[in-house]
Amino acid sequence: MIHVLCCVAKNKSEDTDECIRENGDCQHHCINSDGSFYCSCKYGFKLDADKHSCLVLNGSLKLADVACPPLFPPRHGYLECSRPIDEISDGPNGGRLKITNRPGSQCILKCPTGYRLEGKFSKICGTTGEWIGDESGACIRYPQPKLTCPTSVNVELHPNDTDHTAVKLRRPKTDVSWDRDIVVEPYWAKKDVLELPLGSINISYTAKHPVSKLTSSCTFVVNVMAGKPPTVDFCPDTQIYTIEGRHQSVKATWEEPIFSDNVGVVTITKSNSPGTDFGAGSHLITYEAHDEAEWSSKCVFKIVVNVSKRKDVQHFQLPILYNRFYF
Repeated sequence: MIHVLCCVAKNKSEDTDECIRENGDCQHHCINSDGSFYCSCKYGFKLDADKHSCLVLNGSLKLADVACPPLFPPRHGYLECSRPIDEISDGPNGGRLKITNRPGSQCILKCPTGYRLEGKFSKICGTTGEWIGDESGACIRYPQPKLTCPTSVNVELHPNDTDHTAVKLRRPKTDVSWDRDIVVEPYWAKKDVLELPLGSINISYTAKHPVSKLTSSCTFVVNVMAGKPPTVDFCPDTQIYTIEGRHQSVKATWEEPIFSDNVGVVTITKSNSPGTDFGAGSHLITYEAHDEAEWSSKCVFKIVVNVSKRKDVQHFQLPILYNRFYF
């Protein structure tokens, strides 16, 4: 049954399609005709007194006959719908018929593993056969967990070690829980300090996002080497200076020693710095380099300061030793 209303007739020569503009203000259907237009309602509804709205026909329409159109989820998502308790009715041949998209059915957006819901998506099928609710939600892919391994490590045995040494490890940088979401291979390497033998070992970390279950992995290497002192690549020769005139000292300068090491020089100590004032005599200058494993080596050289001849002072010359010393 379709209920219609014919609007006021117009001059045919002035006919326009009123349905183009806002559906002729009809709630359901607008039908244009020469010089007029009609509002009509869906089956089971009738026109209200305002001749534009539609009302459910009492007693002539069962809600079970009303169905909302198919509802499609946003990309990457799926709909989970709940239906009224009395949704199942008698079907043909004595079977049971499940009625879908009926008034009262509610559908919400769900996102699969690796995606999360952003916004809202919840629709309810209304008694007029139209979906009502918010559909601004979308399924957004979760980012993979962040994971950055430490740089590979070179360590060496300490002077008192024989074939094992304690290695302090830095944890990887990550945005998930170290205790809950990080897996280490080998498993026993999930410690801050490890006792490791000579050789190399690969340590791998895997981070798993607690919700999306997405993973990220990285690997770094720990090399344990036999210990040896830093190498002295350059050590200055003995430096000779002369005090002139009435001065009591002379400023000495030199090119500083250079050390290298298989795991890296950590500290260098020195007895004096270039630019120091020295009086007459022989002065021993010592540089000592230490690596992280506490191995050390020295560079030792001399600064010799002589006094120039003066009329009123007997000349004397200190013995010069041109030795460089390495320890």
